[in-house]
Amino acid sequence: MTADGQPPTEAQGDGRVAGGCVLAVALAAGGTIAYAVPESAYFVAGLLATRAVHKAKELAARFRRPDGEPESVEVDIVAALQGLAAGGEHVRLTQLQEAAGLPDTKAVRALLDEAGIPVRTGVRAGGKNGPGVHHDDVPPLSASIVGAPSGGCLCSSAANTNTNNTAPPAPREGLRVEPIGQSGSVIRVAGERRA
Repeated sequence: MTADGQPPTEAQGDGRVAGGCVLAVALAAGGTIAYAVPESAYFVAGLLATRAVHKAKELAARFRRPDGEPESVEVDIVAALQGLAAGGEHVRLTQLQEAAGLPDTKAVRALLDEAGIPVRTGVRAGGKNGPGVHHDDVPPLSASIVGAPSGGCLCSSAANTNTNNTAPPAPREGLRVEPIGQSGSVIRVAGERRA
């Protein structure tokens, strides 16, 4: 070390030379293994390519949005809530966060407070308990959406004027099938008698 606390430049150069030698030996060993077993080279190349793509995505995301500037996204929290609560279901805040693509449940709470929708401390939805919106607190759909046909079957419809609304008649005398053996059967007709 020198008097001003900086290491001598020769020591730095020696470390670089040693690192270069280790890298050369590692590349030679890797090349030998890749020549002997090419499948391992494909595997390692795949791992390296996956890692490079992951790093590139992180770098692109860092350049896309500066850290100091928050990302503003318009979210219709009421529509997302109505979509999740279809059929009288409760909705947990975490479900609503995932459906709306919000960063955390604090943002969900803020949007629900802004819309005037109360949040209860415990609702059961999706097999889990947690804070969320009770199905009684979900605002009803607008009148234009309520009148639209659902495309489903109306199973509670009454009988129509067709003639096929009665119960099927009792079985009459006619053909009779009697199984015989493993895969055979005898068909008997009641009007035909043989002696």
